[in-house]
Amino acid sequence: MTDVLDGVTWFRHSSIRIRRGGVEIHVDPWGVAERGVADYILLTHPHYDNFSEEDIARVRGEGTVVVAPATMRKQLGGVDHLLRPGDLIQLNRIDILAVPAHNLNRKFHPPESGWLGFVFTLDNITYFHAGHTDPLESMVGIRCDVALIPCCSDYTMGPEEAGGVAEACGASVLVPLHWDDSPDGPQQVERIQRYFSGKVELLERTT
Repeated sequence: MTDVLDGVTWFRHSSIRIRRGGVEIHVDPWGVAERGVADYILLTHPHYDNFSEEDIARVRGEGTVVVAPATMRKQLGGVDHLLRPGDLIQLNRIDILAVPAHNLNRKFHPPESGWLGFVFTLDNITYFHAGHTDPLESMVGIRCDVALIPCCSDYTMGPEEAGGVAEACGASVLVPLHWDDSPDGPQQVERIQRYFSGKVELLERTT
């Protein structure tokens, strides 16, 4: 596995944990296999496989900072930061940029939802978790080392789109997410490398 993925665990769908530089971050915890104490929990949107209160409780400690879209205000108790696309917050040991995440011509993830992807840096490595989205013009300005892209399933990017977004962001590594819930997902992710000059890493799902 590529060194920049040391400490990265994929649980299922879009659920990722990153342990690096003494910091633990969960994005969309769901199907988390063990208890832990996250420093930060980032939520992209409120669908059942992205917003699991049970899994949030499993990894949430007294000092855990929870970050979510502003439109999730009524669904979350004790959330620390409610963000809109374009917001940047500077926290202890980490800056978090919220970026738009939505579909363009499909209604399941509408633009007016205000749902998010996130860009953040740990231990000098910048990660971009795209959330559930189509390719957007705003992504051209993102710069990252690792692109974590939900793709190859319903309401997410296709192989060519995922590769193109990672290429535009200057990523050296692309990690496909969420393809595990589609019957033809394994065949589709194998095609991504055709459209990306960096390395495509298929992580092994833990649950």
